[in-house]
Amino acid sequence: MEEISSSGKVIFLGTGDPEGTPVPFCSCEVCSQGRICRLRSSVWVQSQGKSFIIDTGPDLRTQLLRYKIHRLDGVFLTHPHYDHIGGIDDLRSWYITRLEPVPVVLSSFTYDYLCKTKKHLIQDPSLDNSLAASLRYTILNEQCGEYEFLGVPFMYVSYFQRNCQVTGYRFGDLAYLTDMSHYDDRILDYLKGVNTVVISASLGSLPKAFGRRSPSHLTLEQADLLMDKIGASRLVITHVSHYLHKVLEQDPTRECAYDGMELLWR
Repeated sequence: MEEISSSGKVIFLGTGDPEGTPVPFCSCEVCSQGRICRLRSSVWVQSQGKSFIIDTGPDLRTQLLRYKIHRLDGVFLTHPHYDHIGGIDDLRSWYITRLEPVPVVLSSFTYDYLCKTKKHLIQDPSLDNSLAASLRYTILNEQCGEYEFLGVPFMYVSYFQRNCQVTGYRFGDLAYLTDMSHYDDRILDYLKGVNTVVISASLGSLPKAFGRRSPSHLTLEQADLLMDKIGASRLVITHVSHYLHKVLEQDPTRECAYDGMELLWR
């Protein structure tokens, strides 16, 4: 694959897992101290004068206000789990104030899910008096590919979180790969030349509350292996649980994303 040329910045709006940190009702050391705060995972992408966000989790409203995001040229969705699309209805504020739809890039898998579960986001708002978010969809029908969205080139790859298809995005020499439990090595062709890879990771063992449920994220060791396969020089861990935070805090060799962290790409 030819390398895509552009430059920009990524700001982490949220780096937490589905519960965020602190976790309600949890009395562990990380949560009870209240020193660490992680909103649900999302990033703000800035390039060529354009402003995009990846994922619209349940903390979207807080993130838009906290980071003073006054302009939104588009949204990229990775997959339809609640912690990544739970705040999508808050995009109604853009329609109410601007009377313009928000362009959304997503896979056909995620689009089909929205058609079944959020039909009000599919219909034309002009058909009734609804003030639901108005979204204009760009559907990625292939498993992997290259695309240009509003003048900003990117690549995308598909992988899985158990049985859910997830889309990872690459901008320049940075790749954002969240919620991955397994993948096909064919995606590596689209990740050649990546220097910084952002990956969600989990502990090798899950808390007892999860029972025998299979892991939904790569382990830290599997994330290391994927970084090596890609040939990246920098691995940044995101989607961090309160369990994993303690481990990462004690390991100076690991780089852990935090809310508000910035990464440059070219």
